[in-house]
Amino acid sequence: MKCYKAKWILTSAEEILEDMAIVVDEGKIIDIIPNSQVNFDEKYVKELGNAVITPGFIDLLTQYQYTDILDARPHDFKSKIKRFFKMFSLKYTFAGVAQDNYSRKWAGILTNYFTLDRAHKINSFKHGVTESIKAGTTCIAQVSKEFKYFEVINKLPIKNYLFFEVFADSKDSSKKTFKGLRSKIEDLIFHKGENTHIGIMLNSISGVHRKLWALFSKYCRKHNMLMMTRFAESQDEMEWLEHGFSDIDLLHKFMGMRKISPYAVDITPVEYLNNLKVLTKKVIVANANYDEDELGALAETGAKYVYQPLYSEEICNKKLDFETVLKYFPKNFGLSTQSLLKDKNFSLLALARELNKDNLLDTAELIKYLTVYPAKILRLDNSTGSIEVGKDADFNVFKLADGEDYNDIIKQNVPYSTYSRGRKLVKRGVVRFSL
Repeated sequence: MKCYKAKWILTSAEEILEDMAIVVDEGKIIDIIPNSQVNFDEKYVKELGNAVITPGFIDLLTQYQYTDILDARPHDFKSKIKRFFKMFSLKYTFAGVAQDNYSRKWAGILTNYFTLDRAHKINSFKHGVTESIKAGTTCIAQVSKEFKYFEVINKLPIKNYLFFEVFADSKDSSKKTFKGLRSKIEDLIFHKGENTHIGIMLNSISGVHRKLWALFSKYCRKHNMLMMTRFAESQDEMEWLEHGFSDIDLLHKFMGMRKISPYAVDITPVEYLNNLKVLTKKVIVANANYDEDELGALAETGAKYVYQPLYSEEICNKKLDFETVLKYFPKNFGLSTQSLLKDKNFSLLALARELNKDNLLDTAELIKYLTVYPAKILRLDNSTGSIEVGKDADFNVFKLADGEDYNDIIKQNVPYSTYSRGRKLVKRGVVRFSL
């Protein structure tokens, strides 16, 4: 049993606590008491002084396999040859397409990634997870179509959702993909640890045949499973929905897929998925970068939202402003630090500070968008997302200077220390775990 005494506790529940302590036993918060009532043996008491305890942060969409794709380069002959042909295919397929085009950007990302060997990919993923935990993240929602990450994710010292990403270009490939993934998931469920949860990521409206939407929508409803998708992400997708074709067809060709056609043209994204009976409260959508009317219609479906401002700006060439997201999805969205830049910042707190520079939210409410709100979206709020008795001891400690109060944590990028289930994972930027 250990006790952590702090000047402030931002519970992400209903109150801000002052001069209180949390008592942790076997990874759980078993009590919250005034500092003055702490009477444990000194060796079990951590005097944090002028510090703030917050719940651990939750990153609502990560793809850490891409962390090092701009740094790592294949060295062996086979990988170099593979990269040469991938680059040739990229230039041939996208000849005449602007460099800043969404589909071309993704083709470049995939070229860099798929020419790396397995070890590079695994190390890239581990690097991303480590940097994220150092920034105070104690829960991630990782998206990947590759099963090799399950073994790594299943051993993480933090909570995680692994959303398996699927594509399909026809009715037949939809059935094959569905049967294969269903079988794999049902096997993995018996091998996953208590930190690991599994969901489905249908790539996008334009990357998934209508048959696969129907199959997985029914499957997720039946098994009470979360489903995620990219939604109205790029101008390429909007043109595909309007005309039945766009530059996104080139991306599919580059990926080895046949041309996918929408089941109807001149239709909005919400209409497209509503007609397929996809959008429900158990669906999480990322981006939705186009048309405020569409945002209103999306919000009415009850779907949850992932705000990815860095990724949207870098890859999608358009992003929603924070005020707009707050208007349509109050208390119903979380943040993603996803970025494909070489000097990526993994800090959710730094991202939140930048988004809230006009002080649209006070500090305590802003922290909820990093903690309890995304915990509810992932349906993990019974165990994490807030500092409450009975929940797991997932929390961050932020040290303050003299004269500072809890509002001043927003100036910081990373916590002094990070705990998951009561285990100290990071102190002063030094990790205390291995992957």
